[in-house]
Amino acid sequence: MPTDIARVSKYKEGILSSLKVKGPSMPIDIGNSIGVSTIFASAFLSELRNEQKIKMSNMRIGSSPLYFLDGQE
Repeated sequence: MPTDIARVSKYKEGILSSLKVKGPSMPIDIGNSIGVSTIFASAFLSELRNEQKIKMSNMRIGSSPLYFLDGQE
């Protein structure tokens, strides 16, 4: 059974991979692609944003922001 740190790292890598393939995405789309709820996806996205690995748009679809990698503006 993987440790919690390894599992979190796996989810974060999945998010980065998904953004590379799909481009700017909403938390619900990211959650679906890595197999977690929107709430957990949002938490992982927030961590990645704080680590400056991803960016968040000012534009929103409904109440959800778009997350993207540098250069996908």
